[in-house]
Amino acid sequence: MFRRTFTLGSAALCASLYAGLAAAQDMRAPTGPIEFTVGSGAGGSPDVIMRTFAQILSEQGLVENPIVVQNRSGAGHSNAYNHVLGLSGDENTLLTLASPVFTTPIVQGTPSVIDQITPIALLAESELIVLTTPDSAFNSLQDVVAAATEAPGRVRVAGGSSGGNDHILTGLLETATGTTITYIPHESGSAGRATFLGGNVELHFATLSEALELVQSGSGKPLAIFSAERRPEEVFANVATAQEQGVDVVYTQFWGVGGPANLDPAVAAWWAEKFKAATETAQFQTWLGENLYRANPLTLADAGAYFAEGQQTFRDVLTQIGLAK
Repeated sequence: MFRRTFTLGSAALCASLYAGLAAAQDMRAPTGPIEFTVGSGAGGSPDVIMRTFAQILSEQGLVENPIVVQNRSGAGHSNAYNHVLGLSGDENTLLTLASPVFTTPIVQGTPSVIDQITPIALLAESELIVLTTPDSAFNSLQDVVAAATEAPGRVRVAGGSSGGNDHILTGLLETATGTTITYIPHESGSAGRATFLGGNVELHFATLSEALELVQSGSGKPLAIFSAERRPEEVFANVATAQEQGVDVVYTQFWGVGGPANLDPAVAAWWAEKFKAATETAQFQTWLGENLYRANPLTLADAGAYFAEGQQTFRDVLTQIGLAK
């Protein structure tokens, strides 16, 4: 996840302090219907992922409680997290965690959400890939670095809103390479992609599922993948990682889940077990493959340490690009 070189080493060290407690934790199911609160609109990645988990948890008999996915979109996910933050101790509401849960408070200068919620699980991640136009002279990430070094600001990236995943990754690249890259924000990732496809910028970041169609159609030429290792799919197998090309950046888009503050630890532990079991089902593994996501499930203290370290990385980059308050 989001790193210059982000590892779970320190996260695991912090989590180990609570390992004995977590292992001994009693578990208790909540009673009544459950709301999965989602900060995006219907069809957004957080919405799709939580609906997928709701379906798996129900169909596999892991959770008997009725589950409703409630979209509380708007204000950079703050409508969703403010709703959950107002439900201290509530056992029937969970909050979907995605990058805006970090970025919105940092940009707005409001208290951290991650520091207030009860971490439950990291659910899924998606590697990101950088594309250039088919007729570009760039054939590697090193070509991009050379051009950005020679002419600071000449290389342009079209992406989503300021402070989002695309902007964060641009900042990480600048830090790792000592270059200046011009980031051009749009109201959405799809709007940024349209600018890229129109040939108006040199670069565009995409998840693997988004990039698949562009690469197969010849609309985008992949330069690097920001993962720890290459992907096995034939279409991506020859795409070198950024690290292989001498740029020490690994960054994955993530999705997780947390509960309100002061959630009974027994209920949090119960949910952690249920989400972990869901990720081990054949149904989930098939879904992962179809969407080119990956899973490295973490729960409770491990997940909390992961989110906390990720939040600090976001704060560092947002400060660097002048968006942190």
